[in-house]
Amino acid sequence: MNYQRPPEAIADLVNLKPDPLMLFGPDRDYIIIADRPMYPSVEELKEPKVKLAGRQINPDRFSPHGSRGFYHPRLRRISTGEDRSFQGLPKGGMYRYFSWSPDGNRIAFCLVTEDGLQLWTCDRKSLHCQPVGESDINNSLGGVPYDFIGNERFLIKRRIPGAKKPSMSENVTGPIVQDSSGKEGSNRTYTNLLQSDYDVALFRYYASSQLYLHRLDTGHETPWAEPGIIAGLGDSPNGKYFLITYVVEPFSFNVPYDKFADRVLLLDREGSVIRELTQRPVVEHLPPAFGAVITQPRRFNWRSDHPAQLYWTEALDGGDPRKNVPYREQLYYLESPFTGEPQKTIKLPMRFGALRWCRGDLAIVVDWEWATRRQVTRRWFPDAPQRQPEVLFDHNWEDNYNDPGSVVTVSLPSDHSVLLTRDGGDTLVMVGNGHRPEGPQPFIDGFNLTTRQKTRLWESTPPYFERPLFFLDEDPDYFLLAREQASERPNFFLRHLLTGEEVRITDFPHPYPQLRHTNYELITYERADGVQLSGELHTPEGFEPGREAPLPVLMWAYPQEYKDADKAGQVLTSAHQFRRISPLSPLPFLAAGYAVFDDFAMPIVGEGDEEPNETFIEQVRMNAEAAVRRLVELGVADPRRIFVGGHSYGAFMTAHLLAHTDLFAGGIARSGAFNRTLTPFGFQAEERTFWQVPETYVRLSPFVHADKIDSPLLLIHGEEDSNSGTYPVQSKRMFTALDNLGKNARLCLLPYEDHGYAAEESILHMLWEMHRWMEMHQRPAAEKAAATARREEAHRQR
Repeated sequence: MNYQRPPEAIADLVNLKPDPLMLFGPDRDYIIIADRPMYPSVEELKEPKVKLAGRQINPDRFSPHGSRGFYHPRLRRISTGEDRSFQGLPKGGMYRYFSWSPDGNRIAFCLVTEDGLQLWTCDRKSLHCQPVGESDINNSLGGVPYDFIGNERFLIKRRIPGAKKPSMSENVTGPIVQDSSGKEGSNRTYTNLLQSDYDVALFRYYASSQLYLHRLDTGHETPWAEPGIIAGLGDSPNGKYFLITYVVEPFSFNVPYDKFADRVLLLDREGSVIRELTQRPVVEHLPPAFGAVITQPRRFNWRSDHPAQLYWTEALDGGDPRKNVPYREQLYYLESPFTGEPQKTIKLPMRFGALRWCRGDLAIVVDWEWATRRQVTRRWFPDAPQRQPEVLFDHNWEDNYNDPGSVVTVSLPSDHSVLLTRDGGDTLVMVGNGHRPEGPQPFIDGFNLTTRQKTRLWESTPPYFERPLFFLDEDPDYFLLAREQASERPNFFLRHLLTGEEVRITDFPHPYPQLRHTNYELITYERADGVQLSGELHTPEGFEPGREAPLPVLMWAYPQEYKDADKAGQVLTSAHQFRRISPLSPLPFLAAGYAVFDDFAMPIVGEGDEEPNETFIEQVRMNAEAAVRRLVELGVADPRRIFVGGHSYGAFMTAHLLAHTDLFAGGIARSGAFNRTLTPFGFQAEERTFWQVPETYVRLSPFVHADKIDSPLLLIHGEEDSNSGTYPVQSKRMFTALDNLGKNARLCLLPYEDHGYAAEESILHMLWEMHRWMEMHQRPAAEKAAATARREEAHRQR
């Protein structure tokens, strides 16, 4: 069939102008602003694509497929409000990867050409732009393909000169053979993996690059370091040393490239090797548990407050979190000139998470444990490496109400970040969401390291919902603030932490005034076993439940696993937040007269040693029953016209709800997984494999329960879904089962689309399918009663 459009009231919500890119300069008085494009067309999605080692690469441009960039770059000065456009750029150009030089006097970015990416540079004062070399940048593996080295030099990742694209005839010399290793391991169902020797040759061709050192003052460019597949590069704070990671062969057919074998080297300023730090094998056989890691050195990290000191960690438990050991991690460091042996520092009892630097007597180290959902924040003394860290916060990350927040960092001129402190360095600055039963109120706290006392420095104040985004590097009394209301989209301000003085940065209008006055309410309720639940209820403007007839309702959710029932019911949204209507969300159907119960709570709780998935079906049923009962009690929902839907894991939930309840007139399942035997090494928060609990995998497969689905089910899937576990075959096989069982189902495959849909035509057609499906299947009470009777009879026969 041809692409269709939903009713205009819904279609009008698709092409709303998105917020622009905003990138502050080092002195924070200047902002780069560039506009984001609307949705691409299907024709754009049809651009050439090769799928290799977990990547989708545009072979003409040596860049990730589908990356679009920005247009109309300009510079705004905050103190005057003046906007000036960049000069000398090609008409209609698209640009990516904007960045500032350390001194803020120069801007760099990449122009997207037919041949690839080309580096350009711009003087901040004149805004005159000029290219830096040809459009031969290699960005196949993503990331920013260049870096400022000081203010007038770049390291640029370019294609290998003279490299010849391999031909299939030269690289297919026999059968494809793989041997098992004899080692236990657990890999998710990755997509777009290497399949043949020809794929290996193609990946080598597209991923290999050469770094060049370019000097702006002379225009001279010379090769720097050895060519290869460069997976990472980072300079020391003093700029004299570089850490570089090369992917090495043989490549794997079982995992994506970021798990391939690699070498980590230390280089000097000229790109010469000082020493090899480690060689690591391909990561194919980690223990089958969350938190499993390799046994080789990992997580290399330059100490930000030191000229050149390198840190990393190594597992003490064989990388297996199932082992009972007193310590799981050992940190090491090595200092310039990097000729000695690595020095041991602290040990951590749980898995290493993060390291934030400040000075010799202050760093923050975080370790965590999946089984207990525990995260510990510790103060460490890096200049006394054997001194034990002091626990500052010991937090369960499911407990949002008692989250202490996160430490704030600012950037140094070296582009390395350090902790932001106040009161002569004795007080950390922390930001948090401030979750509480009445909704979140984001905050900024001062945490005194001596007294361990918190001081509230700022807090969001109703009727606004405000979020601190970051502090200014050179003037950290100021922070960027996003402010919104239920009926006002977020705008940005610079605010002084102490005086409250503000400078307005943006003045974005309401993006969809036609829905400005729709109703919103955070609904709380309780499921049968006492777990507290909530959801976001949206109704059309002027609707008064109890005084008007109930509405058709679209309920939309995504399951979340918890280990604690009390924490599962915590409220995470505010009534004062702006409700952004994404065309991929259910909210556009407000324009068609539907009520929308969005993000209604779908907790799956497994306390103690109990795994959440052992009672997944029972819990999604209880969650849905409680939600429907509350909507009917409020007079919002007509029980004959309630639809349920979700994307990805929400689609999996939707199929289960139609199979195991009679609550819904129909369902909409987008890009889901319905046969868990096709994801045998785990899914979502399930870390057990199929062979450990086969009965659980079978029972949790909606495909197995297709005969129980009596309500109509609409399946939508992107034809090129690359997400782990949600192959398009999942929806195809589910539809085939429903079709042959005589069920009411429809399958819509969107050409060229991935896990999330991108093209304007695809999104409009998706909305048409959803609207048409719900309009067709608002079933009368007699039909629903008959379906219930059929289900009860089927259960009796079983």
